[in-house]
Amino acid sequence: MSLLTVLVLVLILAFATGSHSLFYLAYVSVALVIGSRLWIARTLGGLRLERHMPLRAFCGERVDVSLRVTNTWRLPVLWLYLHESLPIALHTPNFVRQIVSLAPRESVQVNYALECGQRGFFELGPLALQTGDFFGLAPDMHAHGPTQRFVVYPRIVPLPRLQMPSNTAFGYLPVHAKLFQDPNRFFGVRDYQRGDSLRTVHWTSSARLSRLQVKRFEPAVALRCMIVLDLNATNYHLGSSAAAEELGCTLAASIAARLTELRQAMGVAILAKDQLSELVGLQTIPVGQGRDHLILILEALAKARMAPTTPITDWLPQAASGLGWGSTVILITAGDSVGLLASIVNLQRRGANVVVIATDSRKPFAALKGQLENIGVPAYWITSEKELGRWP
Repeated sequence: MSLLTVLVLVLILAFATGSHSLFYLAYVSVALVIGSRLWIARTLGGLRLERHMPLRAFCGERVDVSLRVTNTWRLPVLWLYLHESLPIALHTPNFVRQIVSLAPRESVQVNYALECGQRGFFELGPLALQTGDFFGLAPDMHAHGPTQRFVVYPRIVPLPRLQMPSNTAFGYLPVHAKLFQDPNRFFGVRDYQRGDSLRTVHWTSSARLSRLQVKRFEPAVALRCMIVLDLNATNYHLGSSAAAEELGCTLAASIAARLTELRQAMGVAILAKDQLSELVGLQTIPVGQGRDHLILILEALAKARMAPTTPITDWLPQAASGLGWGSTVILITAGDSVGLLASIVNLQRRGANVVVIATDSRKPFAALKGQLENIGVPAYWITSEKELGRWP
């Protein structure tokens, strides 16, 4: 029997008997119900919600989140039920809940942690609130707080041995022509190596560190580099595609981070499905430099998902367009596929320096690797993050 029904029966009985006590009871009950409803509605309207957390993290990190609820009204909140919905990939179970009470002008804080074991874009919340009066005279009322977008970038593995000399496949001009260093573009020092000219020794740093240091100069000519990540699902083995996908994103992010550190101009072309827009195809971040440019690349890699699409060989000319002669194309793919060798040869004929990295442990690559090395294309087969840490 509902509370409204009870009140109606009390009023009918009061009119029938003329009892002043029953009339008094009915009036008090109605006043309590109306007052309780107004109190609860004002309570929810007077709550201020804040979610304190970083908006970005890298895969493998732990992120602390703080929910702060403040009662801005002059009356207390007798009880408040909080329920925060969370992605199961970041928190188990996929919610945080707690019951609190708030005095006037008081704040409470609910803390929890996110385990960022998977890259991607995630929505935290909504934060659901529920409260009611102490006597249960009025029905509980509900409200929802805002959601929060949170991005987890791919893991970045340090690649200290990934250098940019002119005689390797990674660099400004990895061909027979040598780059000239511009002495007016000094940007740091490094340890002395055999063959360095004594004219480039930085004597002040050498004295401070008690070992020879030489000056580092930016090259007078800088060519571009494009990292191409192939996440065409039809090209990967079903049993190893998930691991290869994550390894490919980690590899692309690690190379991009290292090239940024070395002030190399580079871009990324990703053949995949966009997690946010659901579009499938080649997604390109044009060539650029700097930390802000690296963030754009990491966000593109965070939302890239493997999906069936047309072969990477159909997209390679578009991915490498506009790079210019002597630029480098780093192709990260599953392994051997139909027409891949011919497409790489075509890129070479157009003046590109190509590097191929295979990431699928169950996809054949040994034969193609030998063919690529015979035509001067560096080829690597990296199937685990442990191998990536020792590469190149």
